[in-house]
Amino acid sequence: MLASNMPFTVCRNSVQALSMHGVFKRSIEKTIGLRTAKRFTALVCGLLGTLPVQAQPTQTPAVPTPGFDCQRATKPVEHWICAGPELARADERLNELYRTAQAKPDGVAALAALRAAQLRWLRERNRCETPACVAASYARRSAALEAANRRVLQWQGQPFAPVFSRSVPFVNDTRVISGITLQQSSTTAFQVELYPDPRDARPWAHGGPGARIMCRPPDWVEGYASRFDYSAHTWGDAFRRIERDGRSGYVLLRFVVGKDLPLNEDIRCSVALTEWLLDQPSELHVVPQPD
Repeated sequence: MLASNMPFTVCRNSVQALSMHGVFKRSIEKTIGLRTAKRFTALVCGLLGTLPVQAQPTQTPAVPTPGFDCQRATKPVEHWICAGPELARADERLNELYRTAQAKPDGVAALAALRAAQLRWLRERNRCETPACVAASYARRSAALEAANRRVLQWQGQPFAPVFSRSVPFVNDTRVISGITLQQSSTTAFQVELYPDPRDARPWAHGGPGARIMCRPPDWVEGYASRFDYSAHTWGDAFRRIERDGRSGYVLLRFVVGKDLPLNEDIRCSVALTEWLLDQPSELHVVPQPD
């Protein structure tokens, strides 16, 4: 398509190139003749040059959305957040960091401590008497959550007795590791650990690759009701970095037999790695952990 207000020479060359193409060329020459075709080109390009250029729509920045309903705001702090884009953006960012922290596979005790710290911070924030105090409060809490999310587990010399281990030769976007079998008579937490080759280290800026676990009975048949059906999904930002006996990896997922899955049942699980690019062999382990 020819754009309006284009230079005359460019327009003429475009129309002539189109008119000299195959059937269209023979049709023009037969119908109006070559000389008339050149006059037609000049007329079309002259008209296009007089048409106004349509303004391109400009993208407006996304309006930050606080993590609460501004229509129901009652506290002065909440009104300041709703009225100021910078404070609203700080609230939005902190909520994102907190959701990532909640998704970390750190266990029940760590999650309870995280929630207690967040409630304590909310009480402190609500005691602020100026918007500047609120901004400083958000900055401190966001920095604390960022540091907590980057924390690396240091498990040097800790007991390591996986119930399942598999060498994964490579991953080109997606790979499913199946054949994970479990049976527990008492409540037991498990975590899925992945140790990529150091040559495959590719830090991600946001989001990252994914991991999903699916667990069902061994006799499960698609289309029929299952005695249990467990599935959980997580992503790169929510993985927990781990250093274990000289190896660097990730705790991808954590689940509990006796809570997420039933006791005294044969359980068969699969782990799917999605949107990964691992050229070298990696190690995947399912490891029992105290919860």
